Amino acid sequence: MRVAVRVLALAAVLLTVAVADAAPHRGRPTVKLDHLEFPAEVPGARFFVKRLERLLAHHARRADWGAGRGSVIEYRFAVKELSVVADGDVLRVTCEASGKLPSGRGAKSRISYGGAPGKRNELVLKVLEIVSRGVVTRLAELERIRRGELDHRRVRAPHDAD
Repeated sequence: MRVAVRVLALAAVLLTVAVADAAPHRGRPTVKLDHLEFPAEVPGARFFVKRLERLLAHHARRADWGAGRGSVIEYRFAVKELSVVADGDVLRVTCEASGKLPSGRGAKSRISYGGAPGKRNELVLKVLEIVSRGVVTRLAELERIRRGELDHRRVRAPHDAD
């Protein structure tokens, strides 16, 4: 009877260790925006920068970076182009943004979005939300590849429109 209890206890310990190895990280890493570039010539730039910082923090918090509590991940984000052009009764917002990890890997996103001219700020915020989510998600994927959690051969390469 004692031998059976010891065997069961040993099996429970081994099972606990195996499950702990299957989940390599627990919690969320600290993700910091190291530097943010935004074109100053855009009307209302301060408003958009504050909203963009919140969007980036939101997306970074929800992305899977492949790291756990205690890890610190820094990244840079730059809005290279943000133009708002009225074309008849349609307002066209075009944005190009990029992000970079300290390892030198980076991600880019470009979008053109149209809507009603009376909703300029809402359109710009929607475009910034889409672009920031795309860049942060790709940066998190690159970080998971770097950490060995994701096999780079199983990741589909982003489409290059050029």
